[in-house]
Amino acid sequence: MVHTLEFYDVPQIIVAIDPMGTRYLCTLYSQGEDGFQYIGVQISEPRLIAFIGGQLDLRDAYLHPEAEGAVWIVSMKSEQLTAIRQIQGEDISEDMLPEAGYFYDSSDLTDDGDSAFDTYQLIVPVNDRMTFSTIISRMGWRASVLHQVHSSPKQTVS
Repeated sequence: MVHTLEFYDVPQIIVAIDPMGTRYLCTLYSQGEDGFQYIGVQISEPRLIAFIGGQLDLRDAYLHPEAEGAVWIVSMKSEQLTAIRQIQGEDISEDMLPEAGYFYDSSDLTDDGDSAFDTYQLIVPVNDRMTFSTIISRMGWRASVLHQVHSSPKQTVS
């Protein structure tokens, strides 16, 4: 499931949620023939609430993630999100990041009382499942969630 937070011609800021409840805050940084490129960060519910409540700078969410290995390059093509590769702080270029001082205005979250929902799938590469297990463990999520990560033949975020 994906919640669109900002939309200007295309989704600019989205929150993707995978079947295990992991949230990814994604910001568009590039678009072209290959689709849209986002910088995405795994984010806990309290931190996401802080962002939506205007208490967390969007840029800080990417520069200071809650867990090591939580920042990803995410591609959207044909309404499907795919985690392309994991990136570290030194690999995050300035053109990927939003400007400092962007605090979300939650009054824009809905129009006429209807939530803005779009659905996409994030396909996680097989070789990154262990990384996801580690991050899930560090975030303190239930062991049953970890079991689902290892037993599922294909990881998706919708």
